[in-house]
Amino acid sequence: MHEWIVPLTDVVVCGLLLVLGGNLGSFLNVVVHRLPRGESVVHGGSHCPSCGSAIRWHDNVPVLGWLVLGGRCRDCGVMIAARYPLVEAVGAIVIGGVGAAELLSGGRTLPGAAFGGGRPGADNLLLRPDPLLIAVAVLHGWLLFNLLLGAAVEADGQVVPTRWSRVALGITLGAVTGWSALLPIGVGIQLPAWIGEGRGRGPLIAMFGVACGAVLGRSSSAAVRQGLMLVGAVLGWQAAAAAALLLPVIGTLRSLLASLIPPDPPVHSAVAPGPAGAIHPFSESIQSEGVSDPETATGSTDQESSPAAFPRAEPAASPADHRARGPFVGRLAIPVIWYFRRKSVPAGDLVVATAIVLLAWRWLWRGALALLG
Repeated sequence: MHEWIVPLTDVVVCGLLLVLGGNLGSFLNVVVHRLPRGESVVHGGSHCPSCGSAIRWHDNVPVLGWLVLGGRCRDCGVMIAARYPLVEAVGAIVIGGVGAAELLSGGRTLPGAAFGGGRPGADNLLLRPDPLLIAVAVLHGWLLFNLLLGAAVEADGQVVPTRWSRVALGITLGAVTGWSALLPIGVGIQLPAWIGEGRGRGPLIAMFGVACGAVLGRSSSAAVRQGLMLVGAVLGWQAAAAAALLLPVIGTLRSLLASLIPPDPPVHSAVAPGPAGAIHPFSESIQSEGVSDPETATGSTDQESSPAAFPRAEPAASPADHRARGPFVGRLAIPVIWYFRRKSVPAGDLVVATAIVLLAWRWLWRGALALLG
């Protein structure tokens, strides 16, 4: 039995981190809807904008709640967008997955002498927790949350408010100023801590990273520019440059995957106005998270104001309409196909690039040192 305790503990802790990432993805759905509209992301419970009914707590379980409900409101039967469980799943995979890799490996994915010295595994994490490693994982989760926010808002045809971007950057600068060890790599290339351990080390490294991100993202969308600046602030200019270099590679791979997808969507669904055969990612969607006034919410989801993600709420469908749309799980594939088929999804590609950099950061850093050494 003893030989099963350690791997079972790893599985349980990894599962908890994935659940935490899924809950952050659920909160991200709320932020994506409310933030561009100037609404509070803290106050007000989740409601269906069609009938105004409060979303029950057990229906708010990430991914599973949507699946159990069959993708429809429990009270009025109006369809809930497939984007919600997908964002929650992406949050679980990206935020929870990267956090699990960093924490359960004992920091072996991170560069610098401060990480990777302890024994990997959940038992070591629980019995002898490393405050620095935990703080770094939290900071990286904060980074990925903001990158996912920028990607989701950009997919909706909107822009993350400048105030939010400034607050996110300010929180990051405050964190690295108070604890410079959160940045394991310095301004230079040859040494992880080129300028020493003074109190000015953290903000200096972060400001170099912000400047590099702003330069590299100047010709990209606002979400990518803001994202690269935040990547530079959290990981340094070297990581921002690596993420920027990965963007066209990821875009090319996405295009190759798109060429393997059949030309027609897997289920019958409405398409957005435009070229024949164009897939509308959220053609059956409604806004089902926190809004205080259903009528206002219905108005705020008008197709003219946000055609990419917030179509008008539909009336409850008849059984024939259910059959016409096919299995509700098949609806999950439509936004995925839309993502891969888009010619340019720079903010989404940046999320993937940053996750790759974080998972391979130690080896990328060693490779850079080997090339320059």
